Amino acid sequence: MFLVIIALNVVLVLFALGIASGILPAKAFSGAVTVLHKTVGITLPTPDKERTVAVIWIGSMIVIGDGILFLLVVLTSTVFKA
Repeated sequence: MFLVIIALNVVLVLFALGIASGILPAKAFSGAVTVLHKTVGITLPTPDKERTVAVIWIGSMIVIGDGILFLLVVLTSTVFKA
């Protein structure tokens, strides 16, 4: 289980590094960014900021996902110890 989480984090970090360095086009992730911005109701980034916004979104997904998994593990381990 933990290997899958680590592997997913590694893939997301490599994806973010690829976008940040210019190896991958920002358009590879811009569809998800567009959907999220329209869902929340905020302005879409300009084309020159797409790369930065994509990297920020990927970083946010890593932090939020790992935080949720951490809380799940901590809370369930506390419940099952009682």
